[in-house]
Amino acid sequence: MYFVVRCFYRPGGAEERMSIRRTHVEHMIAHRHLIEQGGALVEAEGESVVGMFLLLSVDSVADVHRFLDDEPYTKAGLFAQRTIEVLNRFVPHPDPDFLVKLRDAAGPDRR
Repeated sequence: MYFVVRCFYRPGGAEERMSIRRTHVEHMIAHRHLIEQGGALVEAEGESVVGMFLLLSVDSVADVHRFLDDEPYTKAGLFAQRTIEVLNRFVPHPDPDFLVKLRDAAGPDRR
């Protein structure tokens, strides 16, 4: 199951992360088998890091919480907010015709 995780820094958190960045990266390396994608969230203008994005492949939301609770930035209290959503992944999909089937099942648009 895929989970989208977004963690947003509290004021000053983005700057403070640098003092424990190595430990954070080591945590990511140790858990890379769970991480489908990940990276920094940067404001639209591309200037300031505002948080962290992860796409985790785990069995349950409890697994997500365990991962985050052990994450060094979380332990350091750097995040003001975090969100967790389930991703019902359509692309890529194991069935190469999945999107065509989805379209056909939707029927014609009624605009």
